[in-house]
Amino acid sequence: MTFRDKIAVMLSMTRTEITVISSLLLFFILGIIVNSSRSLQEAGLFMATEQTERFTDAEVDSLLREAALLEAALVKTGAQAPHIQEQKNVLPEKSADSPKIVFSNATADELAAMPGISSVLASRLITFRGSRQGKVERFQDFLEVKGIGRKRMETLEQHLILD
Repeated sequence: MTFRDKIAVMLSMTRTEITVISSLLLFFILGIIVNSSRSLQEAGLFMATEQTERFTDAEVDSLLREAALLEAALVKTGAQAPHIQEQKNVLPEKSADSPKIVFSNATADELAAMPGISSVLASRLITFRGSRQGKVERFQDFLEVKGIGRKRMETLEQHLILD
């Protein structure tokens, strides 16, 4: 008597029933293995995209500006951040009372001197001005520049003159 025959006698089943049930159990186990491997692949893909996800330029500009303001505030109060051993380069504060700048003649340095505008964003504005041949008729057009939203557009309105 074979092993399958012994099991069939113990379970009071025919050999055919044992074969069918065994194959169903085998497919069930294979399904679980395939499903778990697919979940592992999806988790690996998710982890890979999380690691490669980068900050947008606007987020980087914002984070750098916040760090510079924090460092300037710490220097004013005489305190030091735990990670700063020696304060050497403090960015000059950008004054909100600066005179208005004519956009068609502005240099990247002049634009970067405005509050809320980094050097990267200033170079984008110069490139934008070049693409328009220096003719920007309304402040709404600045929304086409990457990194400029409504709030930055309001800042530009306060500090720029469109000519």
